[in-house]
Amino acid sequence: MSRSKIVIVTGATSGIGAATARAFSAAGAGVFLVGRNAQKLARAARRIPRRRLAGTALADLGSVPDVMQLLATISRQFRSIDVLVHAAGEYSWTEPGSLETDGFDLLFDVNVRAPYLLTQGVMPLLARGKGQIIFLNSSVVRSPGQGIAAFKATQHAVQGLVEGLRRDLNQRGIRVSSLFPGRVATPRMRRIYAKHKQAYRPAMLLRADDVAKVVVALSELPRRFEVTDVHLRSLSPY
Repeated sequence: MSRSKIVIVTGATSGIGAATARAFSAAGAGVFLVGRNAQKLARAARRIPRRRLAGTALADLGSVPDVMQLLATISRQFRSIDVLVHAAGEYSWTEPGSLETDGFDLLFDVNVRAPYLLTQGVMPLLARGKGQIIFLNSSVVRSPGQGIAAFKATQHAVQGLVEGLRRDLNQRGIRVSSLFPGRVATPRMRRIYAKHKQAYRPAMLLRADDVAKVVVALSELPRRFEVTDVHLRSLSPY
């Protein structure tokens, strides 16, 4: 990968986002990290070689002002962008019969509205670089669940967003792909197993580094075609 390539990764402080930033860095790209926790963001930045760190930005993607400030920062700093990875995401459970709406609003704001605004906002920079957008979705779109109706709705909405934007993006020379990992050994998955009082055995799950390798591979495919959807799962029956 060319040293001049610039990759922006949201949710870059942990899990798949952090692994993706490290993988692109190892492939020779300059990575720009976006996170909402200052300490975690600084720690993630320290794991990137200085010559590969294109910058960091502290932003709560549930906040429209923060998203707009992030877009302003990116536009000032870069003339073009090669890859935008939407790895940030919110996850929560919905209790049966609950009429609480704040949690649903947060899920939608972070999982759907933020990637929509960021995609729209950096589209000119991506077009200039003939770049690519990669959305980290979830295998939950293909499986039933319990207590995750709101979260699952946002993941379907993200896929609808991708399909709705695809033609506009393609016409500007921008490829767009969605990646649907199964269960990945991340802090979120640890919380999910704890919620259901199940034994957490990370060695039986996908690794964040494995998913990150697929993200990088998608960005390195020949430009004459586009991979739209990739579904990953562990071979373990666990």
